[in-house]
Amino acid sequence: MELDGNGWVDCRCGARHWGRHGAAGLFLVVDGHVLVQLRPRWAHQGGTWAIPGGARDSHESVVTTALREAQEEAAIDPAVVDVVGVRRMQHPDWRYDTVIGRASVRPPVQEHAESVLLDWVSLSDLPDWDLHPGFRESLPDLLVPRMSLVVDGANVVGSRPDGWWRDRAGAAQRLLDRLEGLAGRVLMREGKRYLAAHVEVVMEGRARDVADPPLDSLLRVVRAPGSGDDTIVDRSRNLSDVVVVTSDRGLRSRVPDSVPVSTLFEWLS
Repeated sequence: MELDGNGWVDCRCGARHWGRHGAAGLFLVVDGHVLVQLRPRWAHQGGTWAIPGGARDSHESVVTTALREAQEEAAIDPAVVDVVGVRRMQHPDWRYDTVIGRASVRPPVQEHAESVLLDWVSLSDLPDWDLHPGFRESLPDLLVPRMSLVVDGANVVGSRPDGWWRDRAGAAQRLLDRLEGLAGRVLMREGKRYLAAHVEVVMEGRARDVADPPLDSLLRVVRAPGSGDDTIVDRSRNLSDVVVVTSDRGLRSRVPDSVPVSTLFEWLS
């Protein structure tokens, strides 16, 4: 339903948040600068700088919400935005998703009732600005390198002796439930911090019957038309900042040498 997200949530963290189904905003970067808006005094945390964003309606994905809000508040054409990932801030009863986007040139923008001013600020100068507290808290995670996880669903499911062979779709769903906690978070890999900005799980065979993730999920299910390994190799060649997740030696040997290969054990333990 349109606008069914408008409303406050009294969160168990002790704060009130706008957005009955959570909220999302667009972190649009062009040539090392990000678009920010000065919030009006009447708004929550008015007088601070933030990114265009607002409440998610129940029929929207988080990316759809962020692009819609950016169009409403800054007149940004969604067609010029290349979405490269999402960072999630999870509260007990609410969440905020920062959609990270790029554009080849600065798009035309226009102020709105919720954008007193719009400005392009260099990423290096941004921490010195008077930022919305939530935006300031998320900024370190937005500035770390990103990685796109391509998960070998069959291999990861098969590595757990939980009776997966009796119910492959059910085992696949349990894997998705566990991966949900990784998507949009900063993870450690080889001693460095990376944002898991994109997470997709390749399913093959009967595991392809797993249900699609809900609209507010940051996971993507890729159903392999044939061999899951073939699909993973193809995805590893066509995505940016890829890390393939598998312990299959045969698959590891087929992945391009430039693509890191890892396992989930370090993140799911």
